Amino acid sequence: MTMLEKFITFAKALPSDRLESVEESLAALMESLSDKYGFSESELAEIDRRSAIVDPEFSKPRDVTKIFGKPFSA
Repeated sequence: MTMLEKFITFAKALPSDRLESVEESLAALMESLSDKYGFSESELAEIDRRSAIVDPEFSKPRDVTKIFGKPFSA
C-alpha cells in the first residue's frame, strides 16, 4: 500500500468535522505546489548566472537595516 493509499484510507475514516480541516490543508498544499509558483526559464537562468559568481558582493549591513528595520547577522 502506497503512502497515498494509506492517506486516502485515513481520510475516509475521519468524521466530517475533522475531514474539513484535512481537505483545507490538502488544498493549500496542492496550491503551493502548482506551476504558478515555479520559476520561469529566465529566472532559472538568472539564478544559475548569479550562483556561478566566484566572488559575490553582498549588501552592506546598513542597507539591510534600512530596508528591514533591523540588522541581520550571518
